[in-house]
Amino acid sequence: MELKSGSKLRRSGRKNRSTNPMAVYDYALRCALRAYLEQQSGSNAALQKKDTNRHSIHMGVSGVLGSITDKFGDDDKKSDKLTREIVRGLLKRLDEVKKAKDLSRMTHEEKIFLAILMQFQSKLQQQRYRPTGTVNDLVITFLKTAEAELRKSNPNPAIWYEELNRHIAKFAQIVKQTVQEDAPSSATPELLEKLNNFIVPVKRHPSDRKPQKDVGNEPAPGSIEALEAFPMCIMIQNMFQVTDSEHRRKLQELRAICTDSAILMDLKKCINNVHTNQSFPGRREDFPNQQAYENWQRREVKQLTELMNTMMLLKPNLALNAASETDMGFSNLLASEGARSRNSIQQETDSQSTFAFIPNDPRSYFRLLMAMCIDYDNEVAPDCERAKTSVLSQQSDELLRECWRTWRLSSPFRAMLYLELVRTRFDQNKLDLEDVKDASRALDKVIKENDANTWAINDRESLIRTYEGLNQTLLHELEAALSEYWKIKPSWVYDLVGMLDKIYENPAYLEDHADPHMAFSRLEVTVEGAAVSRWRTIEKAAITNDKDSLNNLLTLADKLIKELVAISRKKFNTPIKGQLEVPGIVMARHMPFFALEMENWAYSDEARTAPVEVTFELYHKVLSLKRLYDQYGPQQKAALFKVESWFLQHVKRWLKTTHNATQEWVDNAIKQDHFKPINETAVHSSSIVDLFSMFHQAVDFVQNLQWPNELQRCRFLTALSKVIAVALERYTSTIEMFIHGEFIPVDANEPESSPTASFLDKARYLTGSHSTPKEEATPNNFTPELCVMINDIEAARGRLDRLYQIMDVDDIAERMREIGSPAVEKTEQTNFLYSIRIVRAENLQALDNNGLSDPYVVMEINKREIAKTRTQYKTLNPRWDQSFDVWLNERDAEALVVVYDEDMIGANQECGSVWFKLSPDYFDDYQMHDLNLALHPQGKIHLRVSLVGEKDDIQFWFVKSFRTLKRSENDAAALIVDQMGRFMRYCLSRRTLDKLLRKEKSFFSSFSRANKQVEPSLQDCEDAIAPLLDYLETNLKILNDNLSETNMQLVVLRIWKEVLLTLEGVLRTPTSENNHHHDASLDEYEEHIVLKWLELLKVFFNGGEDGDAVPLDKLENKHYRSLIQDVRHHRESTLIEGY
Repeated sequence: MELKSGSKLRRSGRKNRSTNPMAVYDYALRCALRAYLEQQSGSNAALQKKDTNRHSIHMGVSGVLGSITDKFGDDDKKSDKLTREIVRGLLKRLDEVKKAKDLSRMTHEEKIFLAILMQFQSKLQQQRYRPTGTVNDLVITFLKTAEAELRKSNPNPAIWYEELNRHIAKFAQIVKQTVQEDAPSSATPELLEKLNNFIVPVKRHPSDRKPQKDVGNEPAPGSIEALEAFPMCIMIQNMFQVTDSEHRRKLQELRAICTDSAILMDLKKCINNVHTNQSFPGRREDFPNQQAYENWQRREVKQLTELMNTMMLLKPNLALNAASETDMGFSNLLASEGARSRNSIQQETDSQSTFAFIPNDPRSYFRLLMAMCIDYDNEVAPDCERAKTSVLSQQSDELLRECWRTWRLSSPFRAMLYLELVRTRFDQNKLDLEDVKDASRALDKVIKENDANTWAINDRESLIRTYEGLNQTLLHELEAALSEYWKIKPSWVYDLVGMLDKIYENPAYLEDHADPHMAFSRLEVTVEGAAVSRWRTIEKAAITNDKDSLNNLLTLADKLIKELVAISRKKFNTPIKGQLEVPGIVMARHMPFFALEMENWAYSDEARTAPVEVTFELYHKVLSLKRLYDQYGPQQKAALFKVESWFLQHVKRWLKTTHNATQEWVDNAIKQDHFKPINETAVHSSSIVDLFSMFHQAVDFVQNLQWPNELQRCRFLTALSKVIAVALERYTSTIEMFIHGEFIPVDANEPESSPTASFLDKARYLTGSHSTPKEEATPNNFTPELCVMINDIEAARGRLDRLYQIMDVDDIAERMREIGSPAVEKTEQTNFLYSIRIVRAENLQALDNNGLSDPYVVMEINKREIAKTRTQYKTLNPRWDQSFDVWLNERDAEALVVVYDEDMIGANQECGSVWFKLSPDYFDDYQMHDLNLALHPQGKIHLRVSLVGEKDDIQFWFVKSFRTLKRSENDAAALIVDQMGRFMRYCLSRRTLDKLLRKEKSFFSSFSRANKQVEPSLQDCEDAIAPLLDYLETNLKILNDNLSETNMQLVVLRIWKEVLLTLEGVLRTPTSENNHHHDASLDEYEEHIVLKWLELLKVFFNGGEDGDAVPLDKLENKHYRSLIQDVRHHRESTLIEGY
């Protein structure tokens, strides 16, 4: 038995022998002539148009019918698949067409169309539930049905050809409407375009038109002139650079060969070769299995048969001639494989050489033709219009389509060849990456639509070779791109990677390349080398001799940040292929170099005196680099960024500078303040705003550092809290000094208690000869500035509370306790410094004849005087506000506080005394403690005691500040009440009672007979205290208009308390030890007057008739009720004694 010759498919791969371009020219020209003949077939049978132009091969043969197989080519098997929705929708529309027709009014042609539809509908019913085939099959079925129906009336096709065209156009319109409305998912642009070709003739593109000539000068169809003017022939002549004479000669030679009969004969031979297992167009040995071969064979025979049927429909005479031929009848072409003979195998070589339009080696010819088309379109005629997503022009695309359709070349082969040729020219820098991507997408589409396992063996091997070449090209391009990673666009890299992914996902490629990702290992080396080179460039550009090291580092850090941010967040935010992390590789090379530069600067002498502002600008840039390194750096990170070591000394420098600037902050804020409200809604002035603005700036500075070491960060904020506390203490003490200054005029005439004060000055003050009673009793009105100062202290507390929250003081204190600090061996403390402030006393004994005292305080420890205040004259509620520092060498000490009444003649008398203990056990929190001590035998004294020291605790400093502000606020309110209280005691006194009751305080008053008492009216009582009411009305309005609501409530309730105490003092005037003859009790008339005063003042504080001031429940408090009850009890006791 003779062995069969090798497969044509296998022999048509890449070969060493070269293909003769003129042979390719010959067969390309034959395909052009075939295209011309097909065009003439359609145009002559339809309208006998003398248009020699041809439509795009993508659109099929011109004319209404054209080549149905061409319109629905093998590339679109899935796009026009017949679905159940299409079948059902079409049946419904056919029913509607039949029902809408009125047979009595129908023309003969409409009746014929209706008859065709009825026959077609009966065939379509078979596809209702399980449709098979494509829309192409529907069109062919309708075509055959229409042809059979029209032949019934006249067997001559020339008679009914035009009518057949119209029927097909109507049917195509129905199919298009069905697809669009009933099966929109199948309505692809390609399918709709192909259906449109049956409905209306395809419009020619302007580039296909030749300049119009006069009708009389147009060449006759089929003449040499007509062939020469055919666009495809012109394009072939130009591309192969054939002279006009040689081209005309070749056309004359081929015109006799390339006939319609020759086209039909080639189709028959192809079908015969398929059935007889010839090498062309394919054989069993070319496919991996029997199933793949049978599928290909079935599809190929179907397409060839449809082409033949279409030709014979267009030219019935050609069909008759073909039926009479004896070499190979139509019936023999459709015979089964069982009818094959050994003679057909022996005729294989002869059959391959007798094709009129198909060369002996179609693949090699097509390879050269496509290569020439690509080069011609991009080098010789680059301005010609391109086909869709292709480097080919429309004319080249039409020529190649005509050739592969004629030469029976598979879509996988064409797609792979196109990709290979485009890739080769990309390597030669003739085409760009977009062209490669388009070619790759075309191949992907073919792979998706055609299972690679069913491909011919040669095509499958070619796929692997094509992918190998593309893989090398893409890797080389990727390597070149990564060598300049800072320049390239990320889309370029990820386009390359995406194309590589397509290659590595292909099962056929993976069979020969188990681990294709190994090639990426060399890319890492490329990036490493590029990173080192890039560092040198950046360093050279940033570091110059005309700048100091600090500014050089700033420039270097800035350049690194910009580049690394661009690389890590914009260019390469995800690893390439999940394994090549470009940012990490780059940082692993750059950061050690930068850290070395930082080390050299941080420990240099220059760094110790570097400007703080510039230093922290560098700090923030270094911190940004550290974050980038932590986030995008290599997984195995080295401890490169020693931020704490590099910048700790500079933070300490800043804290020290800030602490030293505290006094200047406070002084400047107060200096610029006029103590006016900053706006209509606020009640505080500008100094508190300025001061806390500086506090917030300092806090923001520390928090924005985002210091890496948590313990150190807490210590920074603790140190800053001390700065704030010191500033607030200075601010408060300055405001207190101003507030005290507001009250100085009241005591301006008081003699100083000093050793230099003369005895005569004291005598004058004590005897009352220094001023008139009116001057003594009339205080100054309060000022709005005083109120604003008090409001400033309140505003400071509120802003300090917000600062407490912003700084997360509680969290910092907790972390400090959790983290702890290194244990430091402490030596036992033997010396203790106490700060003692003697503030005031209340309800002292009255030891002078005037019912008052002149008190001063002496403090003793171990019978040694350690403090002595000045004397406050004529008062039982003195305020000293004097501070003393007391050093103790012992841990615990008992202190004695004695209040004396200063007398000009004789020894000073003791008003009261009390003991208290000084010990760290009570005062080791280093805060100020308020002590309210009861004096023996009467009164109270208020002291403030603190053990001088501090704690390394942020809460300590905030508590200290809060207490300082609150004490200052209370002291200011007390000063207001004290000033008012003096005038109250002057107005609400026994002297006023005596004057109201007209009691004469003279020697002869006791002998007067006209001393009968008459109870004064309510108006008389009010007139008696009118100066007090006027004073209260004026000053309470000032306070109400200028104090904050909180402060006003505090002050007015204290004033009311002072009113009650003053009236209580009138009712219970203490008996002086030196005035035993004076009766301290009041009679009934006097008590009535005091109660009327109380009622008048209650109504006044309540707001009069409106009652919109102090609520009654606040005025009629426990003290008020006790005072009323005491008066009633005194009356009852007096009545009982009278009986």
